[in-house]
Parts: sequence; structure tokens; C-alpha cells
Amino acid sequence: MYARTVEDATARLLELRHEEIQDLVLAGVALGSAVAATQLLPALALPLFIGGLAIGGLAVRALWRRWDLVDRLAGEHDAYAISEVHEYALRETTMERRRTFATLIRNILEEPGSTCRATGTDESDELEGLAAELEDEELELNPACAVACLRLLSDPTESPLFNPALPRDSLRSRVRQIRAGFTSRRLAA
Repeated sequence: MYARTVEDATARLLELRHEEIQDLVLAGVALGSAVAATQLLPALALPLFIGGLAIGGLAVRALWRRWDLVDRLAGEHDAYAISEVHEYALRETTMERRRTFATLIRNILEEPGSTCRATGTDESDELEGLAAELEDEELELNPACAVACLRLLSDPTESPLFNPALPRDSLRSRVRQIRAGFTSRRLAA
């Protein structure tokens, strides 16, 4: 990612945040006015209520677009300069999330008739090693690798774990990339 792209993404996130806040405030004013209009001008209550709901929908759309942009940027290491993207990625490094990832891996490996491409292969050993490292509290996981782990376990089109159209070697490579993101907490301190 280029510095200019990061700047553009930062500006777009800020713009979406402002749009979201403005729409929420305006929706609140319209809905509050609809309530007041029921007593003062009942003929305006329904149009104000419908307008408030429509503007609230626009606020939800801005919220969704901002979240989607942050999610897409989390896959770009350079985008971690944006605080919102960095915080998003840090949430994936908590022990609670890591234990969830480990459980997902083990469930995928143990499920009979699984659509997982690693069942019964050398990759299953790599995945089991990843699950063990995810549960190890003495290890710290790099935020970018935590996001890569999330995508490996949840994206049916881009994950070599689930998509048979992707090369089989890419699964082992992706798992090794994630495992390379672990460091000892003692060394980090």
C-alpha cells in the first residue's frame, strides 16, 4: 500500500464517521419531532417518522461501509498506521479470540465429511500446531497474523482451507505465515 492510499483511506474513514454521526443526529431529531407532532400537528407525525426511519437507514449504511472498509484494510499491513484499523486487528489477538480460532480449527479437523481440504493430510499437522500455539498464553500473536487467521477460518472464497480452486500449497504457506507471527511474551517484555 502506498502512503497516499493510506491517507485516502484515513480520509474516507473520517468522512464515513461524520456521515454516520450526522445521519444519526438527524434521524433522532426527525423521530423526536414525530413524537412531538403527535400532540401538536398529528398530520406531520407520520411523514416525520418515515423520514426519521429513512435517515436512520442511511446512518446504518454509513456504519456498514465504514466497518467494511476497516475490515478490508485490516488485510494490508501498511494500513495499521490508521488507529481504527490497528484497533480492529488488536481485537483478534485477545486470548478469547485465539481460543475461538483454536476451537474452530479442531472442529474442522475432527468433523466427519468436512469440506476442509486439510483433513487427513500433512496440512492437518500444521493446523493442529497452529491451534496449540493459539491456545498458548506464553505466546503473543501479531495483529496482522491474527487477521490472516480469522480470514483463513472464515472466508470461503479466499481461504485455501475451504476453496478447492486455490493451490493446495497455499494452505500450508498461509498457516506457516500465521505461525510466524507468534513471539514469546517473555522476549517481548
